[in-house]
Amino acid sequence: MIEVYIFIFTGIFTGIAAGLFGLGGGLIIVPVITYSLISFSNIPLEQAILTGISTSLASMVITGAMATYAHTKNKNIDYEIIHKFIIGIVFGSLLIGYIINIFPGQILKNFFIIYTFFIAYRTYTHKSAITNNSAITNNFISNLTSFFFSIISGLVGIGGATLFVPFLIRNNVPAKLAIGTSSALGFLIGLGASISIFISSLYIEPLNSNMFGFIYLPAIVFLTLPSLIFVQLSANWLLKISEVNVKKLFSSLLLIIGFLMLFN
Repeated sequence: MIEVYIFIFTGIFTGIAAGLFGLGGGLIIVPVITYSLISFSNIPLEQAILTGISTSLASMVITGAMATYAHTKNKNIDYEIIHKFIIGIVFGSLLIGYIINIFPGQILKNFFIIYTFFIAYRTYTHKSAITNNSAITNNFISNLTSFFFSIISGLVGIGGATLFVPFLIRNNVPAKLAIGTSSALGFLIGLGASISIFISSLYIEPLNSNMFGFIYLPAIVFLTLPSLIFVQLSANWLLKISEVNVKKLFSSLLLIIGFLMLFN
């Protein structure tokens, strides 16, 4: 029962993060599931981490769909931006299942910690300026960016908001619109990566009877379902917060995530 309570509490937190900041919650979900599998199921560390990442991505398909619906209803998604990124996201997310077992995770972790702190600072200090938004209007650059963002997101088990939101804000997309749009992008990354990881797991014997491929089913039930309630609530909270405060809150959350990863 302790495992169930841990999943429910985590689900509430990730639901708020998904609706308010566009985050899939993977930076919390992955270590929670990894800890749970090691502590309660005696799963070896390497397999526990892989299962945590895979389950996080599958969870984000569900929460991402709910967040996308909520933000669409609140007119906080720019589908023209999604169209600019879609090709890179498809290829990047589908590639995850074939490289997740060989990519040097420690190097990626160190890079992401540095990136998180840097983007937190840039997001907090960013001021809108008159630019041509070439990184978004140029199809090659936008798809190349989304390709690498999708790979990084998939390998860490996150929805990509910590990458896409600061990138869009730096290209003068309003913070609330950047958050809503990143929710939809995270849903697409989670869907593509989950499909490719599932295909790669077809020939591997599950280590636990509660696993479907690399997906830990109890986490999907007790973590994801509670998060759906708070996704809708927090998406509505976003409408009541000013642009400046959204940037400050998002920057603060990035710093917390960076420190959690640093000392994890």
